[in-house]
Amino acid sequence: MASEIGSIAAQRKGSGAASWAENSWHQSVAHAYPTRFEELGDLSRLITDHVVRGHTPDKPPLARGDNVVTLGSCFAAELRYFLNEAGLASDSFWVPSGLNNTYALLDFISWCATGKQTEKGFRYERTPDGTLKDWTPTHEREEYLDKLRTAGAIVFTIGLAEVWEDSHTGQVFWRGIPELIFDEGRHRFRITTVDENRKNIRQIIDLIRKINGTVPIVLTLSPVPLKATFQNVSCMTADCVSKSILRVAIAEIMQENRPDIFYWPSFEIVKWGGCHLPYPVYGTDDAVVRHVSRYVVMHILFEFVRYFYGENTLTQVKATFDTNIQKDPGGPGQPPILIRGTIVDA
Repeated sequence: MASEIGSIAAQRKGSGAASWAENSWHQSVAHAYPTRFEELGDLSRLITDHVVRGHTPDKPPLARGDNVVTLGSCFAAELRYFLNEAGLASDSFWVPSGLNNTYALLDFISWCATGKQTEKGFRYERTPDGTLKDWTPTHEREEYLDKLRTAGAIVFTIGLAEVWEDSHTGQVFWRGIPELIFDEGRHRFRITTVDENRKNIRQIIDLIRKINGTVPIVLTLSPVPLKATFQNVSCMTADCVSKSILRVAIAEIMQENRPDIFYWPSFEIVKWGGCHLPYPVYGTDDAVVRHVSRYVVMHILFEFVRYFYGENTLTQVKATFDTNIQKDPGGPGQPPILIRGTIVDA
């Protein structure tokens, strides 16, 4: 009779120190999953040793004062605010909020670079009195173009694979569809594919390369979960599918090995690293369970500075960076520091 049931047994044949994956005779380098809890308790060490390996530039490409353009969802906004507060960014400019899907990002970049829409993006904004109107740029197109052309780096954070589409035109809404214009017979919810998102990301990169041929482009995936889904499944499982589609699309872009294209794994730091930390990584500061802990966010940003600006700059930033938000020591079962409020006012 078998002595184990499935994988419940603590040890089984082929699972110990002599198992195939842990003996590297079959290849020159094998990067193993961490095996000891002491490897995971220190967040900076976890990020450096077990998450960002293989995703960082050979040497820091940025200097203090370089203009970093950030577009997309949460991490882009966090980074933009952080770099300004830390005195690292030479300039900043307003970009539309809510560019969470690759169709929205492509549409905006296409307009900046060429003056033409992609004919796939549906752009709108809400006025102070709550009415809707077509999105109008805050700056002239040439100003956006100049910021992209002179950027020291451009960071894109992608958040959503679920979109709303106008079935008559094929246009994808930049954001969720407004209730005031929703037409059940015309507007449909759907999940974009890996192929769609890969093509959109590739076109975004190609457009940037035409106007700024060597700028480092950093792709990131938002770790913030879906707020809701219109699929007939749980939001948690829908979120897993949505993020997986985007992550595979990014991975396929990275496998093309184009120069100066990087993936910054903020998603994996939170989702994979976070589950091993001795404290929660969501909702610890404001009790909003979708919000990533400010303590974790700060470490992600500090590590970004380490690899893209260098150790000396990181030391200076840690010594001088301050915010107007309250910091309290964490209690049992909490991060070491609780940061009251949000780093980004959004």
